[in-house]
Amino acid sequence: MKIAFDLRRIGNPGIGRYMKCLVEEILQQEPGHDCLLILPADALDTIRSNGANVTRIPGESRYYSIREQVELPRILREHKVDLLHSPHFLLPLSRPCPTVVTIHDVVYIAYAQDMQSRLGRLYYSVMMHASSRLATRIITDSIFSKNEIVRLLGVDPGTVSVIYPAVDTAFRPVPDSSEREALLSEYGIDREYILYAGIYKGRKNHAGLLRAFQHFLARGGEAQLVIAGPMNEGEHQLQHLADELRIADHIVFTGFITDSDLGTLYSAARVYACPSLYEGFGFTVLEAMACGVPVVCSDAASLPEVAGDAAVYANPKNSEAFAEALYQIFTNDDLRQEMIERGWRNLQRFSWRQAAARSLAAYSDALGNAIDPAIAFT
Repeated sequence: MKIAFDLRRIGNPGIGRYMKCLVEEILQQEPGHDCLLILPADALDTIRSNGANVTRIPGESRYYSIREQVELPRILREHKVDLLHSPHFLLPLSRPCPTVVTIHDVVYIAYAQDMQSRLGRLYYSVMMHASSRLATRIITDSIFSKNEIVRLLGVDPGTVSVIYPAVDTAFRPVPDSSEREALLSEYGIDREYILYAGIYKGRKNHAGLLRAFQHFLARGGEAQLVIAGPMNEGEHQLQHLADELRIADHIVFTGFITDSDLGTLYSAARVYACPSLYEGFGFTVLEAMACGVPVVCSDAASLPEVAGDAAVYANPKNSEAFAEALYQIFTNDDLRQEMIERGWRNLQRFSWRQAAARSLAAYSDALGNAIDPAIAFT
C-alpha cells in the first residue's frame, strides 16, 4: 500500500505534535508500506523514518488556498498513491484515491464567535462539510467529538472512528531543580503557581480563570497564576481584567513557549487548571498528568472523557466553585498525591502505538480490505 500524508501543518504546535507522533509510530509499525510525506519545504526532515520506505516532497501550496486544490490531486496521481490521510480536516475536492481525514473537532461551527473573520468562518464551514462527506472514513479524537461531528455535520456515525491520540514523550517530569529555577527566574515566577497553557480564544475561558483566581486569593490561597501560550490581542484584554480584579501582581503571561520549556513549567507547577468551555480532546490535561501535576478541570465537552477519574472537576462558568476546587487541591497534600497517582494510571489509556494500529485499520477499511477483528472501532 502506498499511503500519502498531508503534513503541511507540521509546524503548528498542536496539530503538528499529533501529526509527528502518529506518523512516526505508523512508520515504526508498518515499515513495509510505501509512504509519501507532503511537508513544508523547510521541514522535510521533521519526521523520523525508522527505516521505512519514505519519500518526502515539499508541499508548496498554502493551507486554505485554491492552489492546494490543484496541487494535491496532481501529487497523488503522479506518485500513484493508494490512500491519502489528511491529519487535519482539509481534503482536496478532487480525489484520485480513497481518503481518510482526521476531524479533531468542529469548534468553529460550535463556537463560531472564536473565528473573527466572516470569510474564514464561511470557508471553514464549507470545507468541513465537504471533507466530512468526501472522506472515505473519518477519524476523530473523542466520543464527544464524534457526537458533535454527527450532530453538526450530519454524517453517518458508522463512517466515524474514535481513535484516542496520546501525549508526546517530550512531556515528562523534569526533576532538575537548577533547570526549573533558571526557567522560573526567566519568567519572573517567584513562588508556587497554578498553570494554564493554551492559545487565547473565548472558549478557552481565560477570563473565567482570572475571576476564579481572584476568589482563590480571597479564600487565602497564596500563589501566582502563570498563563502560557500566545495571547496576541487577548493579553491586553486579560491584563485589563486582571487590573480590574486587583490581581495583576499575581499574574504571569509567558507568551509563546517552546515544548521543552512548557514541560519544565508543567513539572514545576503546583496545580494545572483547565477551565475550557469546549475541547475536542484536551491535550494539555494529559500533558500535565504526564509531568506529574494534579489537574483541576472543567466538567464540559470532552474533558471528563479524557481526564477520567484523575481530575478534580468544577463548573467553568462558576468562578467560586472553580476557585474552591483550585484551593482544595493546592492546599491538600494528600489529595494532590492521590490525583497525581490517578493521573499516571489515566495516561495508560492513551498510547501512540494503539492510535497507529487503529489508524492502519481505518486505512484498510477505507480500501475495502479485511480488518483485524481484534481492533474495534468505537
